[in-house]
Amino acid sequence: MIIGIAIPSLIVILGGLLSYEYLNNVKKRQGFVQIADNLKEQLLEVRRNEKNFLLHKDEQYYKYCQDALNVFSNSVNSISSEIVVEIGKDDFLLLRNSIQTYSSLIYALLRNYEQETDVIEKVREEGRRLENYVAARSHTRELSTDFILNLRRLEKNYMLFRDKNSFSRLESALSQLKNITPFCIECSQYTDSIENLFSIYQKSDSMVNDLQVIGGKLEEITNRIANGERQKINSFINKTQRNLLLALVLLCTLGPLFVYKTANLIVAPIKRLAQITRKISDGDISLRAPIREHDETYLLANSFNSMLDHLQLTQESLEKSMELLQEKQAQLIETKKLASIGTLASGVAHELNNPLNNIYTTAQRLIKKSGDECPPYIKTGLNDIFSQTMRVKKIVGDLLEFARGREPQMREVELNNLITAAYKQLGNSVRHENVKFTLNSGRDEIPVLVDPEQMEQVFINLFANAIDAMSGEGSLTVNTGLDSGTVKITVSDTGKGMPRETIEKVFEPFFTTKDKGTGLGLAIVFNIVQKHNGQISVESEEGKGTTFTITLPGKNNIVGG
Repeated sequence: MIIGIAIPSLIVILGGLLSYEYLNNVKKRQGFVQIADNLKEQLLEVRRNEKNFLLHKDEQYYKYCQDALNVFSNSVNSISSEIVVEIGKDDFLLLRNSIQTYSSLIYALLRNYEQETDVIEKVREEGRRLENYVAARSHTRELSTDFILNLRRLEKNYMLFRDKNSFSRLESALSQLKNITPFCIECSQYTDSIENLFSIYQKSDSMVNDLQVIGGKLEEITNRIANGERQKINSFINKTQRNLLLALVLLCTLGPLFVYKTANLIVAPIKRLAQITRKISDGDISLRAPIREHDETYLLANSFNSMLDHLQLTQESLEKSMELLQEKQAQLIETKKLASIGTLASGVAHELNNPLNNIYTTAQRLIKKSGDECPPYIKTGLNDIFSQTMRVKKIVGDLLEFARGREPQMREVELNNLITAAYKQLGNSVRHENVKFTLNSGRDEIPVLVDPEQMEQVFINLFANAIDAMSGEGSLTVNTGLDSGTVKITVSDTGKGMPRETIEKVFEPFFTTKDKGTGLGLAIVFNIVQKHNGQISVESEEGKGTTFTITLPGKNNIVGG
């Protein structure tokens, strides 16, 4: 949103600044054009007075012309140096020099006009003297009055027209005069005055020509300044037209693209939130909206992420509750299953126990009563009946133990001593001379609150299974210690190990891989550990051995731990 507002505002500000600068430049150049036009008009006034001065050739019109020239010169000199630099420093330098030259020339021309008057008066005086001389007839016969009158007429025409034709005709008449009277003093004086007139006229014509050249140069400079400023304004206008056309083309081509990009920038955070929302609806609540500073969706993203945090915590809590519920359901099912099996086993054991006791007692009595006269095959049969009866009694005893499932009677015992005693007691029924038994404990004493008889049964069963798995030879290692406030016990053997499918069923009642096993030993272990609020797990690798891990909660079982 900020970008969408900032960029158009920036474009408007930039356009306004450029337009303001452009208008300032145009206004300044218009001022320069006005200055140049004023100079041009003042110079035209000078030239008009110049023409009047050249026509009247007197001091009054010279003053008019000089006043106009002074106005023009003051205007040129009053222009500031900054404007002079902007318009053209060289042109103004040339303009000032030309004004000075023009002023000097017009003054010199005035002085020459004054000399002309004297020369003209001299010519007229010598002309009248020549006429008198001819009228007195004191000259040669060839010098007639008509010739002199014609000469004076040509003289007047020359003074009036001052053109080349009148000059040629007067000069030709003077040549005739010189030829007719080469030694006439009056004629030579008149001829000299005419030649002076020729000279002064030529000088005046030359000065007038120079004055007009300088005046034309002044006009050229002022025209160049005015035209130059107008060309600069035209150049500004043409450049502005091109820029406007270019801006229009860019606006038509880049404008839609800019609007499209800006719109994408504005809606991009919303699209990201929508995309994240779709993924979250698919179940991935670990995603979070990106937090970007100065982003218009900053508050929305923060609230959205906070909602996701609460949702994730709720889901995790729900998942844990579901896992706990499933675990409890599994335990309940297992408990019901075991209870059913226990009820069945208790009934079977109770029905078998009485006849089994009769068989056991009878077999024992017959063995004692049999003497030497008793045939050997009968003795062998009686011993076999007795041993099988003992085996069945053990099976019935296990069934009763599994079926009873009595609650543990907790009291304080030392765990390492309990384990050592259980291993020693095992020696009464299982041969383990070739088994290396090792007990490793992280502490000298680990006092626990357990049912000693039940826990002793747990270790006897685990040790018996381990020795059986090692076929009576190998290493049996027990590790005890405390781990995060719990009592951890591992029982490892170097036996043949178990496959995966056996591991999954190892704690099920009546599951066994032994030819003579009842499949109740590990089920009893599992029941006892469960009643102590503990857990038991098994890891096994075929050919390398098996490890049982028992974890008992320290809160209820550690004393002074």
